[in-house]
Amino acid sequence: MTMPPSAETPIATYTERLPQVRRVFRLYPDRVEVAARWTFGRRFQIVVKLGDLSGQINRFTVKNRWFPKGVMVGSIAVAFALVLSRSGYPELVRRAAVLGWPVAGVAFVVALLSLPRRQFVHFPRANGKPGLDICKAGPDQARFEAFVMEVRQRITRS
Repeated sequence: MTMPPSAETPIATYTERLPQVRRVFRLYPDRVEVAARWTFGRRFQIVVKLGDLSGQINRFTVKNRWFPKGVMVGSIAVAFALVLSRSGYPELVRRAAVLGWPVAGVAFVVALLSLPRRQFVHFPRANGKPGLDICKAGPDQARFEAFVMEVRQRITRS
């Protein structure tokens, strides 16, 4: 469900940034508008009505799923670079093996960025279906608790 951004001023705004997605939450008296931009280009916007959410908060921590993938790709790239750069392989293959090092570097940077476990808050819908998830990550993490409490107060008011 893609919705255009609202013209009114939000009560509060929170920005989270993870390696794979950046989301901006805009809290209004009756809803939360979420605008997300994925690292590889996809964008979406969704509106979650506060009246549909229960006031219950579920907290949990998650390790980013990019961490094991980054370690695996980096390890394969290092092996590729080491094995194929040995003598006995054609000159073209040995030269191409050098490309494994930058791939390994990028993969290990992704793994490092994905390493820390992240705290999430989940507001389920009153009917038990998935509702709203917010992560403590990115430039606004110092305001995370205040934003979560503001959302919870607005849910109880609606």
